[in-house]
Amino acid sequence: MKHHEKIVPIILAAGRSKRLPIPKALAEFGGRTALAIAVENCVGLETPVVILGCHARRVRRAVPEEARAILNRHWRKGQLSSLQCALRRVPAKSAFLIYPVDQPLLRKETIRKLVRVFRARMSSQQIVMPRHRRTDGHPVIISSAMRKEFFQAKTAREVVYRRPERIRTVKVDTASVYEDFNSPESYRVCLRKYLARKKR
Repeated sequence: MKHHEKIVPIILAAGRSKRLPIPKALAEFGGRTALAIAVENCVGLETPVVILGCHARRVRRAVPEEARAILNRHWRKGQLSSLQCALRRVPAKSAFLIYPVDQPLLRKETIRKLVRVFRARMSSQQIVMPRHRRTDGHPVIISSAMRKEFFQAKTAREVVYRRPERIRTVKVDTASVYEDFNSPESYRVCLRKYLARKKR
């Protein structure tokens, strides 16, 4: 069965980045910010929604023209509050792709593969997520039919894993679906991998 829901990328960039000297969204990888990489990876989908919170003024200046910035004034309440903020701006009949800004090693090919599977999934499958070996990752695409659940839960994870039969996992050959950074050390690891990949 072919599904034709529009898919709106939600790029989560509201966090504090406690252990880094700059917001995660502005961390550079080969001359591009993590935010620019995320937006570019979503080309072909609907206009990405970038959720801002901590450091909103600084990050807003770096939001690419092809994306839309939205401020989550309640960002201190956590990631779910940012997702809820975004969903209030996403059309009711649109699916959405949850994309943490701190995964700079993701590539367009992975997002495209997830989209293809989402379009061809069974009707009972409302979530499509990548899995590398035995570990689930992001981005995750979620059907519009589930949006209300995100306003009735304490965490997004609670919604996603509530009914495993709704999940369609997609095997990918890259650990980029869960490789992120939240410290100077993990940033350097991601940067080294990013630059090594560019040289190939």
